[in-house]
Order: sequence, then structure tokens, then C-alpha cells
Amino acid sequence: MTTTILFVCSDNAGLSPMAEACLNAVSDGSLRAFSAGLAPASHLAPATARVLAENGIPCGGLVPKPWELFALPHAPSPDVVVALTPGVAAATGRIWGGPTRHMCWSLAPGREAASPIQQARDTFATLRREIRMRFAGGGTDRRVLRRSA
Repeated sequence: MTTTILFVCSDNAGLSPMAEACLNAVSDGSLRAFSAGLAPASHLAPATARVLAENGIPCGGLVPKPWELFALPHAPSPDVVVALTPGVAAATGRIWGGPTRHMCWSLAPGREAASPIQQARDTFATLRREIRMRFAGGGTDRRVLRRSA
């Protein structure tokens, strides 16, 4: 059975598409990632596409989309919703209740990077580390990812 992970950020142009692409790239098929935003941008951030390409991760299918798509009856129902900032966490907690598991990673930008591309590289490194530690690592507790009965 595949576990569906939905990453949510405010604009779905940087953080959440990076997380979606990274998790799908390292998944063994037991996890499937999607991303959405509370107020989606019109296009993927150029720095996001560049950093994913630098890391050999395709970004062709990544487009900003609203979280409401995943609340529709025919949409993939998320087993886990990962809010990537505290403000998003407050909003997503109201959207998916029941058996959906909620996480907040609080990936607010740290130090000011020299350039937008360097900031995207730093963000990607943080996301990759979190994904490997929480979902793709050998020590991951898969019970965290399963729906409650």
C-alpha cells in the first residue's frame, strides 16, 4: 500500500514542490508525494527548478496548485500532511481531520543567503535531510505514516 504525503506551503512555488520532488526521487514506491499551496503562485520559482536540476531531480510536472484540489472527492487523500511553515500548519489542521496525520517542519528561512539561488540550495539541503530522516531513512518508524484505525 502506498502512503500519500502532501507537502503544503504558502505559495507552492518553492518549499513544497522541492519537498514533493525530493521525496518522490528517494522513495522506494511505498511513499508518493504531492504538494500544494494556500495561495499558489503563477509558476514554479526559477531557483527551485534550477536547484532540482542541479541535483538530478526532474521538475517537469511541478506546477503550483491550490490545496483545495486535494480536498475534492476524486483527489488522492493524504495520509500525512506536512505543513512547511507554522502559518500553514494552522490552516491545514482545519482542512484534513480524521485519520490524516499532521506534521509541521517550520522551515522558515535561516540566515540570509548571498543570492536567491544559494537560499534555494540551502533550503533544498534542509528538506533533503528532513525527508531522509523522517521518511526515507532506515530508522523511520513507518507507524507514523500509517492511517489510524
